[in-house]
Amino acid sequence: MTKEWILPKGHLSYWLRQLRNSASLIAPLRVDGDIVFKSLENIHEVSLDNPALLPSPKEFLFPQQESLFWIEDGTKVRQLYNNEKRFVFGVRSCDISALRLLDRFYLEGYEDPYYSLRRKNTVFISIVCNNPEPTCFCIGLGTGPYLEKGFDIQLTDLGDRYFVQAGNAKAFRIIRQWNFLFNKPKRIDYEDQYEVFLSSKARFQKRISLENVRKYILAGKVKDSFWGAVTERCFECGGCVYECPLCTCFTVTDRVYSFGIDRVRLWDTCLFKGFTRMAGGVLPNEKRILRTRRWYYHKLIHYPDLLGGFGCVGCGRCTVTCPGKIDMATIAIKLRDLQDNG
Repeated sequence: MTKEWILPKGHLSYWLRQLRNSASLIAPLRVDGDIVFKSLENIHEVSLDNPALLPSPKEFLFPQQESLFWIEDGTKVRQLYNNEKRFVFGVRSCDISALRLLDRFYLEGYEDPYYSLRRKNTVFISIVCNNPEPTCFCIGLGTGPYLEKGFDIQLTDLGDRYFVQAGNAKAFRIIRQWNFLFNKPKRIDYEDQYEVFLSSKARFQKRISLENVRKYILAGKVKDSFWGAVTERCFECGGCVYECPLCTCFTVTDRVYSFGIDRVRLWDTCLFKGFTRMAGGVLPNEKRILRTRRWYYHKLIHYPDLLGGFGCVGCGRCTVTCPGKIDMATIAIKLRDLQDNG
C-alpha cells in the first residue's frame, strides 16, 4: 500500500544530506552544460530544473562495463560483486517503468547475481514529469508521467512542496527514519497533485499506441520493402541501443594481463553484424535488414510475449539520438499511417 507525505522544499537539502550520510547518493548534476548522474559530494550542486530527457539510470544496475571475476594463476577465481548501498535521486517515471521490466529480465528464471545485488542495494527516488519533452510519448504506454505503483519513492513538485509517495516497505522505512521532515497531506495537497497530473498530460505532443502497431505487424501486413527502407537510413551507430533504458544485449570478453585475467561484461547491440557471430565465423544475421527488423520485433513483439510489456517506455531518447530518423516513435507513426491508409 502506498504511503503519502508532504515534504516542504526547504527540507529537501537536509533530507538529501541525511541520505548521503547513510549511503552513496547519486543525483543529476550539470557538467559543462550537460546533465549527468554522478555521486554527490555537495548538496547544492543537485540540478532540479532538468529537462525530462535525462541520462538513463540503467547503468546503475547494468553498467556499461562490468568486471565479473578475476582469475589468478590460471586457477584462483575471485568473484567481483558491488556491495555499495546507493540512493539514486531525480530519475523520471518512464525510467522506473523500464527498471520494472529489467527486473523481470534479469531476476526471473535465472537470476543474474550482479544485477540482483545492485538492485537490492539501490533505492530510486523519482520525480513526476511536470513538463514532458516534445519527444516524450510515455502517456500512450502507461509508463508515465506519473506512476500509481512500481516505484520506490516518488515525488511530485507542487511548487513550494513535494507530494511524497513510498511504494514499498523499504521506502516507507527510509522516510519514517526522518519523519520529522515530513507532514501529513491535506485535501489541498491531493487536489494540487491531481492538477499537476492533468496539466502534465495535456502538454504531451505525441500520442502513440504501440499496441495497434504490434497487431499490424502480427497480422503480417508489414512488407519487407518497409523494413528495407528503414534499414537504408540506419547508420549502425548503436546510439538508439546505448541510450535505450530497456536494451539488454551484452557481450563477455577476457582481458588478459601478465598478472591475471579480468572477465568483463560490456554493452553490445543486436544491430551490429558481429553480435551473433557463431563458432567458425558464421553470421546468422549478416544482412542489415534482418538485424534492423529484429530490433523492432524484439521491442514490439518479443518483449510483450516474454516480459508483459513493450521494450519501449516512450522516453524519446532514440528520437534525439538517431541521425537517420528511424527512432521508435517515427516508425510507429509510419506504421500507423500505413494501417490507416489500408
